[in-house]
Amino acid sequence: MKLQDLHFFYYYSHGKLLLTGEYLILHGAFGLALPTIKGQSFTIFYKNKPTTYPCSELLHWKSFDEKDKLWFEGIFQLPSLDICYETEKKTAFRLRNLLLKSREIQKNFLSNTFGIYVKTKLEFPRNWGLGSSSTLISNIAKWSRVKPHLLLEKNFPGSGYDIACGFHSKPIIFRKLKNQVPHVIPIDFNLPFKEKLFFLHLNKKQNTCESIRFFRKKKNIFGKSMDVISSITKKIPFCKTLKEFEELLFKHEKVMSEILDLPPIKETYFPDYLGLVKSLGAWGGDFVLISYRDGMRKYFSKKGFHTLISFDEMIIS
Repeated sequence: MKLQDLHFFYYYSHGKLLLTGEYLILHGAFGLALPTIKGQSFTIFYKNKPTTYPCSELLHWKSFDEKDKLWFEGIFQLPSLDICYETEKKTAFRLRNLLLKSREIQKNFLSNTFGIYVKTKLEFPRNWGLGSSSTLISNIAKWSRVKPHLLLEKNFPGSGYDIACGFHSKPIIFRKLKNQVPHVIPIDFNLPFKEKLFFLHLNKKQNTCESIRFFRKKKNIFGKSMDVISSITKKIPFCKTLKEFEELLFKHEKVMSEILDLPPIKETYFPDYLGLVKSLGAWGGDFVLISYRDGMRKYFSKKGFHTLISFDEMIIS
């Protein structure tokens, strides 16, 4: 196959962290979501004309991690998308489902082609919880020209804030609206004390779908809590001091702790730390937000937590 017989498209989506609104964002609370600098790239090579060798009408998919290690490969027959080869069944079926759902919405997607090669490349470790799935869905939505919230509704139970982050290059205020396009407002989020904010990885990945199922089993009535969390979300971008910022997020943790009937992450792991420790998204895993105190790095290192990233290294602001 000659180079002139190919043409390609390139897409890119940012990862995500959710600063406020976790869980309640599913029911219409306002949440503040932060697109991350690192994301996932997506390159598609198309054949312009048929070839003479057998089985040329294939979709050949390869996914690479941040170290350029191949972690998934699949080959799908076109246009049926039947699986010809895969290195992991669960991933192959999930990917096939996403592509088929995209075609349900966009009828001409993958319906008339002579062969495709797709390469995806993550910029962060898969266990970081920054959105290996959401960046994939965002990129497929861009490729298929499908409205991302429609693709999300057909595949995942989440709010869609993570998919929205894949489409934006600055922090967003997000609100899920029932049976409507989500409300997304890009904002400036240049906190004057951001050099004192860090992200700590808890050395484990939280299963978002399982976490959502756990929340939906709760019988709490959280109408007033929705208003409190939404109010905190709207105040956070206007904080002038670290103290004001910490007080709002301490309150946020307290409200969510009462709803979930779970102790805040700080009480569980770091009860003697003097600064803020704020859960980001699903409680219990991935990253937490830390505010600086003297001896911070030594404190967390002694407890076995070594991945500590500054705000400016992590977040597009």
